[in-house]
Amino acid sequence: MVRILCIGNRFYYPDDFGIEVYFGLQKRDLEDIELIEGGVGGMSLLPYFEDDTPLIIVDFSTMKKKIMTKEDIDAIKLDGFDHANAFLYLLKSVEKDFMVYTCNELYDKSHIDSFVDEVLALARSLQ
Repeated sequence: MVRILCIGNRFYYPDDFGIEVYFGLQKRDLEDIELIEGGVGGMSLLPYFEDDTPLIIVDFSTMKKKIMTKEDIDAIKLDGFDHANAFLYLLKSVEKDFMVYTCNELYDKSHIDSFVDEVLALARSLQ
């Protein structure tokens, strides 16, 4: 099984990216995939990091890489604490390996299916 955790604010574009992907994933065959709408859950999402289930986090980000690993996140130097850095601080505190799939530019909602395809391909590669 693979866990996909989609996060973001459904009422604020482009931060709604993860939630749009969540809705797209709901329409697909998700055999052996646990799909979670994390919304803006913050610290309440920590239980999803506690076991060995492979984890993909889907979120809007300003990072340059589309797919990041725990090592990529750990290498990021953070200056200060603000909304943009809050989730990164949380991810840096986690000991579990994970992957983050991001959209780092304004996106056209009519193209969500292509992002969904990429997330599913990534999930299948971890099964």
